[in-house]
Amino acid sequence: MKKTLYIGFFLSALCLLPFACRRDTSAIEPDNYQAATVLVQKWHELLLELERHTPGYRPPVTARMWSLVELAAWQAALPGVPEAIGLEKYLDGLPDAPTYSGLYNLPAGLNAAYAEIFRQFFPTAPPHLFEKIELLETEQLNQIKSQANPANLAQSIAYGKKTALDIWRWSATDAFGHEGFLFNFDRGYVSPECTGCWKPGGAHPMPALLPYWGKSRSLLVAPSTVEVTPPLAYDEKPGSPFHVQAMELFAMSKPLSNEHRWIAEFWSDDVPGLTNSPMGRWISITNQAVAQADLPFPQLLELYLKAAMASTDVMVICWKSKYAFYLERPEAYIRRVVDPNWTPLHDNPPFPSYPSGHAAIGAAVTEVLTAFLGESFPLTDRTHEGRTEFIGKPRTYSSFREMARENALSRLALGVHYRMDCDEGLRLGKLVSKRVTALPCRKQDARISWSR
Repeated sequence: MKKTLYIGFFLSALCLLPFACRRDTSAIEPDNYQAATVLVQKWHELLLELERHTPGYRPPVTARMWSLVELAAWQAALPGVPEAIGLEKYLDGLPDAPTYSGLYNLPAGLNAAYAEIFRQFFPTAPPHLFEKIELLETEQLNQIKSQANPANLAQSIAYGKKTALDIWRWSATDAFGHEGFLFNFDRGYVSPECTGCWKPGGAHPMPALLPYWGKSRSLLVAPSTVEVTPPLAYDEKPGSPFHVQAMELFAMSKPLSNEHRWIAEFWSDDVPGLTNSPMGRWISITNQAVAQADLPFPQLLELYLKAAMASTDVMVICWKSKYAFYLERPEAYIRRVVDPNWTPLHDNPPFPSYPSGHAAIGAAVTEVLTAFLGESFPLTDRTHEGRTEFIGKPRTYSSFREMARENALSRLALGVHYRMDCDEGLRLGKLVSKRVTALPCRKQDARISWSR
């Protein structure tokens, strides 16, 4: 009798086990991680296309947009990633993630969040590209419907969309950063008159680019907590430290070697429409790296989030510093002091020189990639493969830091930055990224002490 009861109890338990497992894990749907990973990659491919062709997406604006895209994705994934922590406790004024109960379709929620936040950030995209947002949303949703349990599908979609809209409304509380793609240049901005100070000029003079971006909202690392090293004292005397910095560029250009030209053009990314912005370039590198690494989905989402947030904060710090030190570009200095006929490989950008934004965002993304993927990670950057307008032949690197250093020093070969600009940009990017990378985003890390 006891044996019969035991067998009956055991069989009952076996019958109940799937339901017990379902109660514990159905709201998580770990089987959806693979589908969610593919979906994330698809949306990031479209992100690069939109960023390249939509007016107004220069590095600081792109960095901020990228952060809010990743933040929307992170918050939208919370019901489906049990170890993830909502970020409202870290970001001032960020609304709490909506509550959710029941079965959550992770790919459906993410798909809706990406589509909605893209629509908000790219209303000025060329019509055929804006239509791709809806086309990709529909394509992914059709796949989700055919492969996943349809239970609570509408609820999951509504959750993802609401999360994205909450992020967009929070964006609107940042007076200096919100919709930055609409106001790149300030034609009313007046440059200070002083020797060695930047002012619009060069072969194709443009008004100041984003002169007040340093007042836009930082996410995790406030500019007041970062000490920026001042540039070398301005000096036109031959042999002075400042003059030596300029002469390094001048000597490198007489003549520019084939290798230096390749490096300069490979990393330039300074032509809107023709290339992605320098920030978009590092999104491309991140896409290539995560595709090669095959990360678990939660880590994939966290990597994108932290790379984006580090980029955003270092751009705020960098731009605040640019319009504080107000250092003129090498082109103006060399033409006035060394050779009036000197021409850089590329027009100098319409904003002050120090520190280098290229170097800063490269280092910021690099430190996140290194933290997640390791000190040694061979990668061939194919961002510009097949381009004929410039030297875009792929280059292979043994580590992300090697890429960041070459990206920074390419600015010397291009003739648009002094070495000190690049060195300080690298330092700032690394410093900011280290603090962002340490942010505890998972419940297992919740006890880690962290502060802005």
